[in-house]
Amino acid sequence: MKEKISAYIDSELAAEEIGPVVESLRHEPNARDDWFLYHLTGDAMRGQPTMDDGFSKGIIERLKTVKIDPSYDPLDDSKV
Repeated sequence: MKEKISAYIDSELAAEEIGPVVESLRHEPNARDDWFLYHLTGDAMRGQPTMDDGFSKGIIERLKTVKIDPSYDPLDDSKV
């Protein structure tokens, strides 16, 4: 899946492969971690400033306590 996430970020993924990658990002914490790391790596390679690691860890710890409605779908535009 890591290769497909990387290809998706680089706009190199075939249209029919996008859906499964998005579903993986929505439901698999490891896939989301990969997404974050690929973007962080890209930012660093482009010389863009990155957040301090302590800042990121603090945000992650705070988000662990957030209760999210299991029926919430961030990709569902009908609830906007």
